[in-house]
Amino acid sequence: MPTTQHYATDAPAECDVAIIGGGFGGLMTLARLSQQAPKCQFVLFERMPRKAPGIAYGACDDAHLLNVPAARMGVFAERPTGFHEWLEREFPGKYRSDDFAPRALFGRYLLESVQSVLAETRACAAFVRDAVVHIEPLGRKFELLLASGRTVLARGVVLAPGLPQARAPWRRVDEGIARRLVVPDPWDQGAFRGLDRDAGIVVVGSGLTAIDVIMGLRRQGHTGHITLVSRGGRLPLPHAASHGSPAVYDPRELSQGAVSAFRAVRRAAKTLLREGHDWQSAIDGVRPHATAVWRAWSAADRAYFLRVLRPFWEIHRHRAPSMLLEAIEQECRAGTIEIVSGAVHALRAHGDREAEVLVRTAHGTLRPIVAARVVNCAGPSMSIGETLDPLIGSMLRNGLVASDDLGLGLRTDGDGALVRADGGVEPRMRLIGALRRGDLWETTAVPELRAQALAIATSLARELGCGAAPPNAVEPAPLGAVGGCA
Repeated sequence: MPTTQHYATDAPAECDVAIIGGGFGGLMTLARLSQQAPKCQFVLFERMPRKAPGIAYGACDDAHLLNVPAARMGVFAERPTGFHEWLEREFPGKYRSDDFAPRALFGRYLLESVQSVLAETRACAAFVRDAVVHIEPLGRKFELLLASGRTVLARGVVLAPGLPQARAPWRRVDEGIARRLVVPDPWDQGAFRGLDRDAGIVVVGSGLTAIDVIMGLRRQGHTGHITLVSRGGRLPLPHAASHGSPAVYDPRELSQGAVSAFRAVRRAAKTLLREGHDWQSAIDGVRPHATAVWRAWSAADRAYFLRVLRPFWEIHRHRAPSMLLEAIEQECRAGTIEIVSGAVHALRAHGDREAEVLVRTAHGTLRPIVAARVVNCAGPSMSIGETLDPLIGSMLRNGLVASDDLGLGLRTDGDGALVRADGGVEPRMRLIGALRRGDLWETTAVPELRAQALAIATSLARELGCGAAPPNAVEPAPLGAVGGCA
């Protein structure tokens, strides 16, 4: 099973497909490839293996919850209730189909699902703890340079990086305070080590990650005051009390432009409320049309959405379990949590153990807040050009990939094949996940990712034409190998 202890430090010199990223997208592409091309040999690279796949399921604690009911979280589209069925086998009667189950349990289910496919197909897969920092096309193969200094040749490559870490939102106004006082990565396990229980904290951002951080701190016994600073000053909205049928739309109306689409959604929400239903179904009804609508919008409409409408869409689309929101609202009433609409104007030292965060509020005033930690929960960067990821940066510089028209991510075709800077499609190279948002917009949730994984595996297997491998064609697999490796 691909857990931390099963990742090897050595990689084979060659493979058929290199998968870069060990989160949901990478693992599901591996599973689908092993079904589509079981004779191929695969290597999955993960620079930071965790106890479960990726940040979403490996950096959480045992109480962090999924944001989607269990019955809709199956890893295979042909069995969408698979996760709830697994919960029933492991914990009979404990979780209802509409429960928000712990993310750590979904991580276990995902790993076991991938392991089951590899065992069934007998495909050869190796799991390697290393980072790919550069890719060079060599004829009909790709040479991958690893952070360890080694190189690997692959006939095909799948990029599954998730959303690369964004730069801290205070980077331009940080006056050189001690690094222990700032937390650029909210999932850093040691970020809050040594923090006093009653210490003040500033969280920059008020979305789902901020909620996770707050709940995690409270479970660890932290009682200090927490200030959330975000431009909109809004928390996500709650999930519906019951899962109703999604609203039905005319895709042509949604495709006429951002303003027209928002009017249609608002009208549908008002109708639902008048009829005694939850407004959330108005948002859910958009999802089947999201990609087609996004592609139909003009560049001006997309830019207007990103600049003006996106914050409102995000809090309606990416909702939170009501019990978590109720806990935060209760603390807001008690004065232990405060939400401030504004942005960090300056960050400076305040003695040896604290920082002073100067916030420019929405009213234009400057408000100083003293905190023992300043935590970045502002979300991913909306500009691929600002990426800190060495591989993505290298590929952009050498023209192997190109940013989309809005600079949100990387350009791909319909099958996820990457488009080069010269406009040509790079054969046998695919992208899955959030960096396709410029072309697809909706590309982060399980339903979208599992569909992408199948499409990528189907097209890439066809290109590679993996048949029976000739004797001794590839060296024996390293220690991290599972499945039918020689």
